[in-house]
Amino acid sequence: MKIIILGAGKVGSYLTSDLADEGHDILVIDHNKQVLDKLLASNDVMGVVGDGRDPEVLVNAGVATCDLFIALSLSDDVNLIASTIAKKLGAKNIIIRLRDNRYLKQKEIIENITAASRIINPELIAAKDIQRTLKYSHALNVEGFFKDQALMMELVISENSALAGARISELNAYSAEYHTLIGIVNHDGEIHIPHGSYVLEKGEKIYVVGAKEGVDRFYKQEVFGQIKIKNVLIIGAGSIATYLTGLLLERGFGVTVVEIDKEKAEKISELYSDAVVIHADGADPDILEEVRITNFDALVALTGIDEENILISLMAQKYGLEKIIAKVNRTKLIKMTGILDIDTTFTPKRVASDVINRLIRSKTNARGSSITSLYSVEDGQVEVIEFAAIEHSSILNKKLKDLNIREDTLIACIKHQERNGGIEVPNGDSMISLGDRVLVITTNGSFQTIDDILEDL
Repeated sequence: MKIIILGAGKVGSYLTSDLADEGHDILVIDHNKQVLDKLLASNDVMGVVGDGRDPEVLVNAGVATCDLFIALSLSDDVNLIASTIAKKLGAKNIIIRLRDNRYLKQKEIIENITAASRIINPELIAAKDIQRTLKYSHALNVEGFFKDQALMMELVISENSALAGARISELNAYSAEYHTLIGIVNHDGEIHIPHGSYVLEKGEKIYVVGAKEGVDRFYKQEVFGQIKIKNVLIIGAGSIATYLTGLLLERGFGVTVVEIDKEKAEKISELYSDAVVIHADGADPDILEEVRITNFDALVALTGIDEENILISLMAQKYGLEKIIAKVNRTKLIKMTGILDIDTTFTPKRVASDVINRLIRSKTNARGSSITSLYSVEDGQVEVIEFAAIEHSSILNKKLKDLNIREDTLIACIKHQERNGGIEVPNGDSMISLGDRVLVITTNGSFQTIDDILEDL
């Protein structure tokens, strides 16, 4: 795929490296020659120094023949203007990075003007991921599908779980009660798409899939009696912290924000009267003592300095907090320190890159097929694919039990076009109709259309 990326900043550089490793034809545009040269020195990609708003620059970059134009400069205005020109010049697909709420509130208008495939806000994406991590604090990972109407949650089977020692075929009532199913099992690194005869064991990692409400109930049952996160301490009041504070307050969390910059502290205090905002240095051990850090269930370190976030997290570990999350942009620091568990850290540029890469992979794999989105889990060993049920498919209006579905494949959810778009965790009598959306889990990496789930095609 021929891809042009506008902006060689943190997100642009990280995404460029990701896509170059996958063999895409990449060209990067940036107005800063020094920044661009640094990126080109470490990646086998092309570069053009220039202003993304200049039609001549875009023409010379070959926008007219590109499959995808990604606008990731630090300026929303530049991204909007460049994307609009790129579309007029012939770019087939557009992804735009926007962070200003004035634009985000008018997404539909902007999508119509630019014909954007996706508008992304890296800080909001990161904040939503953190909020979800805090809500499901005992889950290893949570992914949303069909605009979060369905969830896939990664958990470890505990010794006291009703799942330990159970055969999949014996869990029909259990699954029906929570409207979920177990789609993937990781047994000491060996991946299974479990069928009826599979016996679950304590310590195994499982992926539970279902409608959001059902997965919520399943999670509460599995972690019954364990500590629930209620009060969160956020260090730093930048963009991610601002979004996160709003998301947490909406969901009933208690939030305290510590910010060393007076102007930022006042701004977030004005936005959220229900949050406790303290103007102080959150990296100071004495300040953490004063705010009574031990009274919090979770700490999120979101200062603009990686070393401070690591230090704050180490102090929180010392105080025994239940959940600790740290923003670390320079991933090498995590490896160098060897101290923090990788699951307690996140990298905003990686979060944004993953979202864009996911969209690119679905478009690359689709080639006009019915794939609408594609996710990769377990280091690429499993793909979770959203398909659209299109005309002339062999699976339409047939009971699943009458279809010869591959052993390495499972239909996890169906979002019905009818029934008000409800989510169904299917059984043998379920049927897929034209226009439905279908979530498929498979260890086969070659699927192009939904009919590929069938053994005899």
